[in-house]
Amino acid sequence: MSEIKQYAALEYLVDVLQKAIIGSKVKQLTPDESAIIDGNASIRLKQHSESNGNNVAISIRDEKEILYSEELLEEVYKIQERKDCPAGLKAALAPANIVINGLNIEAELIFHAVRDQFYALNGSYEFKKFIERNNQQIKFSMTFGDELTFELIIFNEGDLVAIEAVVGESVPSAVKAVINADMENVRMEINKEFKKG
Repeated sequence: MSEIKQYAALEYLVDVLQKAIIGSKVKQLTPDESAIIDGNASIRLKQHSESNGNNVAISIRDEKEILYSEELLEEVYKIQERKDCPAGLKAALAPANIVINGLNIEAELIFHAVRDQFYALNGSYEFKKFIERNNQQIKFSMTFGDELTFELIIFNEGDLVAIEAVVGESVPSAVKAVINADMENVRMEINKEFKKG
């Protein structure tokens, strides 16, 4: 069986990730799609043109968050920004926009940083599920303590990360105050880290 010739940007990204995920294997599906298989989990990567026809996008489906658990999100971000990649590939990667699970790579990094910040502030926070993932906006539910579920909305804007907590009307004001204070602390830290401001 002959090997499938893949697009340079996709092939490079697959190669970097496969080498970083010890014991993983690559299955080339088509010239524009590959799967990295790690035990019972897999990461699917597909290269396609964006709607404007000019830019190349690589969509990654990583349902088990392997890239996060293997600490590879920063590596993927460097590839998108064309840092630490071979000079001959910079042109192939130049227009590439990488989207992970429906979010651009920066928004994916911000989501994980926000979640980790909440966990660091108080062990009572727990991520529950995504409600919406739309390129630059993430909406998900979290719990605080045993009973209270609330929603967090993160907006990744050009020079600012905005975070909004949606807490039910019946929640005691003291609990709302704790959540809002924690949210404000997280917002300030995330903007320092990602927006330099």
